[in-house]
Amino acid sequence: MGVRKAVVLAAGLGTRLRPLTCAVPKPLLPVWGEPILARTVAMLRGWGVDDIVVNCHYLHGQVEAWCAANGCRASYEPEILGTGGVLNPLREWIGGEDFYLVNADVVVDGVDECPFSDEAFKTRMGGVDVIASALVSEEGPRTIEIEPEAKLVTCWKSPDPGWDGTFTYCGIARLKSAILDYVKPAGFSTIVEAYEKAMMDGRFVRAVEVDGLRWTDAGTVESYIDLNRTGDDNAFAEIPQLKSALGEDPQDGIEFLGARGSDRCFFRSGNKIVIVYDDERRGENAKYATEARWLKERGISVPEVLADLPGLKTVVMEFAGATDLRHRIAQKGASVLVTYASVVEELAKFHQLDASGLDLEPAFGPELWKWERELFREHCLATRFMRPMSPAVETELEDVAKRLEREPRALVHRDFQSTNILFRNDKPSIIDFQGMRLGPAVYDLASLLYDPYVSLTEGDRRALATLYAKRTGRGDIPEVLPFAAVQRLVQALGAYGRLASVGQPGFLVYVRPALENLLSAADEAGLDAVGALAEDLIAAEGASHHHHHHHDEGGDES
Repeated sequence: MGVRKAVVLAAGLGTRLRPLTCAVPKPLLPVWGEPILARTVAMLRGWGVDDIVVNCHYLHGQVEAWCAANGCRASYEPEILGTGGVLNPLREWIGGEDFYLVNADVVVDGVDECPFSDEAFKTRMGGVDVIASALVSEEGPRTIEIEPEAKLVTCWKSPDPGWDGTFTYCGIARLKSAILDYVKPAGFSTIVEAYEKAMMDGRFVRAVEVDGLRWTDAGTVESYIDLNRTGDDNAFAEIPQLKSALGEDPQDGIEFLGARGSDRCFFRSGNKIVIVYDDERRGENAKYATEARWLKERGISVPEVLADLPGLKTVVMEFAGATDLRHRIAQKGASVLVTYASVVEELAKFHQLDASGLDLEPAFGPELWKWERELFREHCLATRFMRPMSPAVETELEDVAKRLEREPRALVHRDFQSTNILFRNDKPSIIDFQGMRLGPAVYDLASLLYDPYVSLTEGDRRALATLYAKRTGRGDIPEVLPFAAVQRLVQALGAYGRLASVGQPGFLVYVRPALENLLSAADEAGLDAVGALAEDLIAAEGASHHHHHHHDEGGDES
């Protein structure tokens, strides 16, 4: 008589897969065209299991609906009970029978035949009392140690993961009901804790290896997308956010453009871009579609919103071009002044909008200026150059903030640099405006003209500042501009250091050009202490880093 019952674990939060799991729980994300949970249940049914309970917590309504439609029972946990605690509410249902315990968020392939035969699962084997059989693999983190002769697990947290004799627990086990004696009777606990208690009692877990087994936990966005790349059939078109966004049949196939800062993933299908976002980040991402439509209605060149699906945390925009301002300038025959002039005209229009009634981010003010200085102090000076900020520099930077505080308020983009301006058919289009707020317009102009990603000559800078001054009727702009540039570059240098500290070291190639721009701006503004600091840091940075590197991550620096 085979095993008839199984518990499938589907309560996890899927945090590492955000933003894809913001609107869909990980077990319902598709792999090769069907939800991971459906593959798991089909595998169990293939082994003869007919009574399946699926536990759920995060976005439990979706899991419950799936279970109802697919002949499984759902066990909702208001608080997550863990891989061991899940069994407490099910003790009566388990009765005295063997059952399977399976993680719903791992993908296994090559186990069509049940690997846990009744024969291998007799009570005593060679004087050892077996309480469970667990599927193991040589792929994955390999954190458990196994006794090679009897194939028994001897240690669950190897001090030498990845060495010979270590394996990965695949999250699939056949258990005797006696395991319940070792599960903590209430609250959160893991099944591994129960295994360890049972082993202290002279009972063991047998390790089962299967030839040709493929195992992955598809735990990150990149590994999940890679898993779904199966030739040309675009298996990840089944991701619910993409399916709703693009309709049932994306004609041009879908290309994953990568995950970017601010918890966003980008996909392209023909002339559509799909952005899947998380809105934990101060709610900025959720405002993107509303703001894009608002800007478009007022004649600002931004990509058109084709669909806004807040329930799926997804926005579909028109494709605004593959070339940003930085790469356009690098193209043969592009005139720097003509190209930049079209962008400056657009910026002048942007700054003249009346933003009342828009739900903006908190305005620029003493707190935000201070936050930008602290970012520079902590992530550039202290971390990268191991030096404090001198009182003289501190005073000059405080004066810069006071000067900018006196500027008239306008709608500010906040990250108006070359990587956030795209070109299609010679026309610029502005993106990444979700950090919009009120503040000094000159901050955006400084972000553009002192951008570390592009080298502009002093003459070009002057000409473009004059053009902006003419368009806005503000003759004092060239005079205030270097002060705004100092503030913006201090923020950018802090941001590069912070991004490098969270695993994006590519930004460090821009430290030197940012410091060179800071030196120019400080000289123009007559800020001697900041200029001297910039000179020192350029010398410390050395000539080893040069700035005309192509770098795709450029863009999201807040």
